[in-house]
Amino acid sequence: MRKTRLLTAAALLLTAAAVTLTGCGAGNKFSETAAAETAAASADMASGFSAPQAGALANGAFSNTEIAPEESGMTDSADMGLTSENTLQPVSSNRKLIRNVDMYVETTEFDRLLSSLQTSVTDLGGYIEQSNISGNSISSGYENRRYASLTVRIPSAKLDPFVAQVSEQGNITNRSENVQDVTLQYSDIESRKKSLTIEQERLWALLEKADSVDSIIALESRLSEIRYQLESFESQLRTYDNQVDYSTVYLSINEVKVFTATAPDSVMTRIQKGFKRNLEGVANGAVNFLVWFIAGIPVFAVLAVVIAIITLIIRLVIVRVRHRTAKPDTASTPPET
Repeated sequence: MRKTRLLTAAALLLTAAAVTLTGCGAGNKFSETAAAETAAASADMASGFSAPQAGALANGAFSNTEIAPEESGMTDSADMGLTSENTLQPVSSNRKLIRNVDMYVETTEFDRLLSSLQTSVTDLGGYIEQSNISGNSISSGYENRRYASLTVRIPSAKLDPFVAQVSEQGNITNRSENVQDVTLQYSDIESRKKSLTIEQERLWALLEKADSVDSIIALESRLSEIRYQLESFESQLRTYDNQVDYSTVYLSINEVKVFTATAPDSVMTRIQKGFKRNLEGVANGAVNFLVWFIAGIPVFAVLAVVIAIITLIIRLVIVRVRHRTAKPDTASTPPET
């Protein structure tokens, strides 16, 4: 009697283990079938055990038996990206990073710098998205110096070499960089697009089998919505790809005579620079006055002629008035005897 109970317990343990393992790896239907087959096999196996063996199985004597990873179907924790402390190791993946750089540049050779920048952008495979140039040349003497605002798109892999070239060709007074990680947004859009694509394929299959007008209308309406959403997702992905593949550099270029010092100047240096700046201002004022005077000679000549004519007319009028007022006085005076 005791032998029969031990055999029955061993069979039940094997059956429970089989149900647990099959339930983790397959569906319910498959699990039930596998469990039934395993139970039958375990019953046959239990019938061949002796009483001591069945008792050892029921008491868990084989629980410490080592099983090779290849036989158990389990993999080592290192292969799963886990350390001995069960912490997840960083998995290398392609990040979607959008890099934007703002640079304020001073130059004493405005035309040369612009030409060099255009050549560098073309050589690096980029393009100038927006360009705005205003002001007067520094050689003209006007205070309104030339200024350029450029929006440059550069391949992300070549952004750092381009920034280094700009730094070598001009004086960088301010520089800032912004990096935006859109990996999660990009993955989310891709997942939604994939789900909609699968749904679209299933709806197409249902549309081919639809036999009523209402079903066809409903399916086509849903397909139109999916098509619109897919186009929107594709547009967003293309926008992200463009922003990730091509970094944006905002350049503000000022034409100057002397570069702005990056470090604070001493008192004597400031005095020298102030004296030099005022002297240049006086010289520029004198030159500007001379240029203005020489350029206005034709206007001055015309004004001189007009003033001369007006002056002549006024003198003639005064002479006539005096002549008229002088005649009555001569007539009233008695002749001398």
